[in-house]
Amino acid sequence: MKTKSHELKNSTENVISSLVKQTLIASVILLLIVLVLARFFNERVTQVAGLFLDYTGVWGVGLSIFVADSVHVFFPPDTFLILAVAANMPDFWVIFFASFGSLLAGGCSYSQGRFLLPKLTVFSKFIRNHEEKLEVYVKRFGFWAVVLAALTPLPYSWTSVAAGAMKMRPGLFFAAALFRIPRFILYYYLIKGGWIGI
Repeated sequence: MKTKSHELKNSTENVISSLVKQTLIASVILLLIVLVLARFFNERVTQVAGLFLDYTGVWGVGLSIFVADSVHVFFPPDTFLILAVAANMPDFWVIFFASFGSLLAGGCSYSQGRFLLPKLTVFSKFIRNHEEKLEVYVKRFGFWAVVLAALTPLPYSWTSVAAGAMKMRPGLFFAAALFRIPRFILYYYLIKGGWIGI
């Protein structure tokens, strides 16, 4: 019993350690991408960002991040933070709309897992294959699985689906999803620092 508990503790520490490393690596890669874009493609990115701002306004950041975080494919929401920085959008509103869009997307993914997933027979196999990979995290960490997904490269939308499918309490899920806000604050200022530092 003691050995099993010790193994579980080591396994948990390994998972968290791995996610922290992945987060640091992702942050460094993001900063390098921003530095390259700012140094070599500044004018082009600024032009695209200007069109994005003219067409959608600052609320478009939230809408774009909502789509990026609710569609279950890998599309980094930080792309839109880069455009927001390049367009010189106001910091507060970018972070507000980015966080709001992401929280709304998490709620949609959670609802899909809780209410829609059990009724889908056509897509259930495909969805279950992705969801099962994350169920391990949700079963083991519960609330903290969603916190980890909100802060690290662990897929946020799929973790939200898994949390819904496993019927995590909605209040608990949304409390964990709030950790998405500090993630956007950190990444936004990381991007901004890299962009204006050139």
